Amino acid sequence: MKKFLTALCVLSVAAFAVAESQAQTQQFRIEVTSNAPAGGNAITPVWFGFHDGSFDVFDSGSAVSAGLEELAETGMPPMLSSEFGAATTNGVDVVVGSPTGPPPIQPGESATSAIFSLDASDNQFLSYASMLLPSNDYFLANDNPTQVDLSSIFGGGSISFNVGESIYDAGTEIDDFATAPGNPLFGIPAGNGGSGVGADQNGVASLITSTTPYANFLNSPPGFDFSQLNFNNTDLYPNGLATVTITAVPEPSSLGFMMLGLGGLFLRRRRS
Repeated sequence: MKKFLTALCVLSVAAFAVAESQAQTQQFRIEVTSNAPAGGNAITPVWFGFHDGSFDVFDSGSAVSAGLEELAETGMPPMLSSEFGAATTNGVDVVVGSPTGPPPIQPGESATSAIFSLDASDNQFLSYASMLLPSNDYFLANDNPTQVDLSSIFGGGSISFNVGESIYDAGTEIDDFATAPGNPLFGIPAGNGGSGVGADQNGVASLITSTTPYANFLNSPPGFDFSQLNFNNTDLYPNGLATVTITAVPEPSSLGFMMLGLGGLFLRRRRS
């Protein structure tokens, strides 16, 4: 019995060591839930980059990177992901898409990522970006690299925040439905969307403050009702385009060791 109790105590020490290690490295899952009303805007799969605070996805009033331009015009994140990898040390990036596959995350939909691991030192902060539909270069992203701090959930818990409360125009194409992908989702004639297919607008990212954000789009369908697509209408979009929830996921094996170790401490206390 003495050897058995000694072994249990060793396991308890190991369990606490695992718990301490988990405070540094933790598994997580992301859920993105659309807040758009029925008939409202959609967002393309959301790119998330976890870093040490050093990666700035964009700055309002400045030209966007080639990777963000591609994402803002096509919804495709591979080039932005490559830029992130080159600019960070031990950065981790994840794309959360529609549960139905390639289509965007539409009103009423939620999308969940697979489980992934982050390090508290290298991946404490979060950048994100997604294309807004319909448009040909509207996007949502955070221009402050330390705005989303995950330090409170390493070791357990979750954090939620809204995205798309501010929408930006990348300034890389003139607003024109003829060069906008995703139009058929909204009953708008299909455009020949693609990166770089439209003429530059002003060359810099700018916050869209208009209460009629589609008023200046070329090739708008005559008589089309854009009211449900007015993302600056806070009555329709009180919580932005979507809510992101990031949850720490405990490792079952570690929990098992923890319970076993605690059981050993309990038995030892009873015996004493």
